[in-house]
Amino acid sequence: MAQKVAVKKGKTLKKQTKKTYRSFASLDTIFYILLLVLVFYPPFFRGMYFEKEMFPTIALTSAVFIIWAIFKIVQKEPIISTTLDYAALSLVVAYIISSFFAVNIRASIGEVLRYFDYLFIYFIVSRTVRDNKKIFILLNVLVLSSFVVAVVGLGSSVNLIHYNGSWVGGRINSTFQYPNTTASFLMAFFLVNLALISYTDNKYLKAIYGVTAYTQFYAYVFTLSRGAWLMLPFLGIILMFLMPRGKRIEPFMYFVGVLIASALPIVKFNSAVASGVALNLIKWYLIGVFASLIVTYAISFFVSVVNKINVKVGIAIAAAIGIFVLAAGYIVFTTQVPLTLKHDVEEPDSIKSITRFVSAEPDRVYVLKYDVVAKNSSNKDWAYGIIINSRNENDQATKIAEFYDKDNFIGEKTIEFSTLKDTKRLAITFVNNFRNTSVTFTKAQIYPKNAPYEVQNIMLKYKYLPEDIASRVQDIDFTSRSSSQRMQFYKDGFKIFKDYPIFGAGGGAWASLYFKYQSYLYWTTQTHNYFMQVLLDAGIIGAIAIMFLLLSLFRGMYRVYKGYLEEKDRILISAVITAIVSLYAHAAMDFDLSLSAVSIALWALIGVINSLDILKVKVKNKKIYLNYLAIVVAFVVMFMSTSMSVALSYAVKGDNFLRQQNLILAEQNYEKAVSYDPWNAKYRMTYGQILTALGDQLKDAVKLQKAMFEEEKAVQLEPFNSQLNAQLGAFYLAHGQIDLGLKYVLKAVEVQPLRPENYQQLADAYNKVGMYYLNNGDKEKAKEFLQKAVDVQKMFDKANSKSLEPKPMTEMTKQIIEESQKTLQEIH
Repeated sequence: MAQKVAVKKGKTLKKQTKKTYRSFASLDTIFYILLLVLVFYPPFFRGMYFEKEMFPTIALTSAVFIIWAIFKIVQKEPIISTTLDYAALSLVVAYIISSFFAVNIRASIGEVLRYFDYLFIYFIVSRTVRDNKKIFILLNVLVLSSFVVAVVGLGSSVNLIHYNGSWVGGRINSTFQYPNTTASFLMAFFLVNLALISYTDNKYLKAIYGVTAYTQFYAYVFTLSRGAWLMLPFLGIILMFLMPRGKRIEPFMYFVGVLIASALPIVKFNSAVASGVALNLIKWYLIGVFASLIVTYAISFFVSVVNKINVKVGIAIAAAIGIFVLAAGYIVFTTQVPLTLKHDVEEPDSIKSITRFVSAEPDRVYVLKYDVVAKNSSNKDWAYGIIINSRNENDQATKIAEFYDKDNFIGEKTIEFSTLKDTKRLAITFVNNFRNTSVTFTKAQIYPKNAPYEVQNIMLKYKYLPEDIASRVQDIDFTSRSSSQRMQFYKDGFKIFKDYPIFGAGGGAWASLYFKYQSYLYWTTQTHNYFMQVLLDAGIIGAIAIMFLLLSLFRGMYRVYKGYLEEKDRILISAVITAIVSLYAHAAMDFDLSLSAVSIALWALIGVINSLDILKVKVKNKKIYLNYLAIVVAFVVMFMSTSMSVALSYAVKGDNFLRQQNLILAEQNYEKAVSYDPWNAKYRMTYGQILTALGDQLKDAVKLQKAMFEEEKAVQLEPFNSQLNAQLGAFYLAHGQIDLGLKYVLKAVEVQPLRPENYQQLADAYNKVGMYYLNNGDKEKAKEFLQKAVDVQKMFDKANSKSLEPKPMTEMTKQIIEESQKTLQEIH
């Protein structure tokens, strides 16, 4: 009897165990689906760069993470156990530490919240994505996300899809609203797509992947991102090297297929966009889709047949195709046709031009020789022009020669000119402007006058490349404006680092400080280098943390790659590793990882590496109590991000009421915005200005006192913000506190010394104070401040002399100084 009861209990226990296992498996699937959603949608909300989209996403991720972490406690599974876990955590800790030394506490807190968001994604992936099927689905979701990004970018070029900022200046920005980041994202998951084509055995699915890859590549090309263009071949080689034997040539073969499918649509893109007819682009896109389906299917069939026969034969064929591609590329990039610029009889006057770049030595006489056919039937001012600009190491342009020809002419002409002492290269612009004129250049060469054998042929017009692509190819140079600007950003960044070396200046350090350190007046809130950003934000502590993370990551990637010998495993791992390298490599030259959508994708991929590493390495660490700590932290992150999101909604309402001039309701909404986000200096300044307006209107001293407090607090929170300092100065001046007012107007100049308008504010403040004393009969005080207004000229000249690109003083500043000088003379 006892034995029967025991057997019955045993069966019951097994049933309960199976039921519990099924419940856990179901929950795990739910969390996996939520994870897929969290990594899929971020690109479509302006790349999660802005707080309006970022904070709700952080709150949502935190909520999912909290429930998931509780689930892991029930399973008795630690979520922090590996070296890579601690390395990832160390970077967040570095940012938390830097917050105590931050020059902009609000920006620093925002950056910490971002990093927690990435960390939560990483942890969920690490403990959820544990087999090939889940990795495969995750990669497909990321590829699908990038496909949608590509479609939005292409569709917006002809207004078929309306997404603000998606198509600007003839470049695809897509949902990221920035072309280089779009290029980086598309490139990374285009490479993943090539791996996935090789991964699946289903030829129809391969064909669908071919369409996706073609679409990604099509949009990628028209981001016109030179850095991404240069990186793609090297990253492709990395992918091929990592692929398992017998599969290494496949990504290249499928890439050739993409090139074939996209060739005609790329050539026809500009004309389709210029026509303004969406159907034209749709037609050429669908032609590419049809071509990619056929070509990818054909290549997949061909590859499978060749692999069955002989791998060496496959390699030989791939080598032959490689030679063919190189030859085709050579033809594309070297074949030129005459350049024609013209205006028809009925066409209004307008500048039509192209610019070509050539290298040149400084302080040397050069000759530009060209063959031309010029027509000027209507006797306009000129038929064509040639403008030659010298570019220095900072890519600053200085005109050194220009030539305009009015006559009808067929034949050869030459222009002689001298380069400058700082010339690094030349920009030669060919121009046509007037109705019923035309010019055709059939040949152009440039050479030093005393060394005609050092001739350089100028590529006038590429036969097979659209002009926007051709012009970007022509301008690929480390002395180009974009490259030289980045180098200057880095130099200025190191100036900041020298002043904040150990702990950094907190998240948002560059945006808060760069005006004070910049070598010339430029406007960018990003360093254009992720690793420089970490160095400035978190100092040496942050640098050590990022090195710890990268070393742990590469160690994990090596161990995982070597540990999984199956072909299917290796393909997926190769895709993940290549995408990680791609995203980090491009982030070293741009600010892609400042857009949270890109960082989320990157940290998800890092999580895949950690997940596979956990399966291979037996982890002894069973510190479940860290799960509880993680939950507490996640609650704090969720609370803060939700609070800041609510604050933003009140600020938006407040701004709407301000536009309606409803100060009462604006005050109420900004009071709530400040209460929900007390570190936001801009909210406090706006709130203070609303209180000032109401206080002045109602003669309410209490409101004015509160207004002063809020505006002072705003400057305390962002002491290096020129605009906030000037606004606080204006408040003090308007309310009789002259010394304090001038102190902050002067500080506005000190924290942004290269902006001419700041000197206008300062001169105007000194002048008005001087006139105030003069009108009140205090001539000595009047002379003191009027003289300070005059001396603004010396301040400006001193600051401007240190700039690499000096700016002129504003006309209003000159006028204020002249008026102050004149008044001083009259007082004397």
